[in-house]
Amino acid sequence: MSGSSIPSSARDDQRRAAAGSPWLRTWHSGGPARRRLLCLPPAGGAAHVYGRWAARLPAGTEVVAVELPGHGTRVGERPLTRMADVVTGIETALDGLPELPLAIFGHSMGAVIGLELARSLRHRGGHPVHAVITAASPAPSTPPPDRWAKGADTPDGELLALLDHSGSLPDQLREHTEFLDLYLPVLRADLEILSGHRARREEPLPCALRVYLGADDPLVTEADAWPWSPRDIAGDRRLRVFPGGHFFLHEHPGPVLDGLARDLALVTPGA
Repeated sequence: MSGSSIPSSARDDQRRAAAGSPWLRTWHSGGPARRRLLCLPPAGGAAHVYGRWAARLPAGTEVVAVELPGHGTRVGERPLTRMADVVTGIETALDGLPELPLAIFGHSMGAVIGLELARSLRHRGGHPVHAVITAASPAPSTPPPDRWAKGADTPDGELLALLDHSGSLPDQLREHTEFLDLYLPVLRADLEILSGHRARREEPLPCALRVYLGADDPLVTEADAWPWSPRDIAGDRRLRVFPGGHFFLHEHPGPVLDGLARDLALVTPGA
């Protein structure tokens, strides 16, 4: 679910999106690109929320955010409902970019997609994944939350209750009927992706793992987020707990970006 809902990006960012794949939006921290941070938004989320991150990250960091069909600048397109289609779309878009050391950052649903993408990229070769960074998401060994179970059958009332519980929408949008008519079908499609997904069991990824968590997240606790198995990711792992709820990275971006900058320097030391 998105902590920020209606895109309000600058015109130059829109030109960047138009110049390349509609799946990706890109921002640079300054200097030649030496590493790439690929950001995957939560259910219902859009790429523009990561637009200010590059300025706070180490020089040479290219921030690339995924824009799924139906989300953000792609409103009006039919949203996807299958994990395989999402992963294939992202991979195809990445094929148009030069290879750089890659860290994958996923928030909530984005973390689930991020793990599947990292596994798929390993099989395809290229775009070496140095780290998987999850935020506000259960570990793969944790049973999926009940909110992911219904997907396409989730009625509007339950979606609204979930949005209220997670603090996803400002009050003015929560009462904006026209906005909800556009937003709820996209959120429902995203939940269908999660409800239909079954994690694969395969060789562990040889990369670093960082698990980010909001101290007051009403949806994901440390007991949900931290029990990652070495059978999933075999590299160095660390847990970071930040102030805030399910959308802590937008509520308190300073500490999150400070921690992310440190982690990027650690996981891509030669970049």
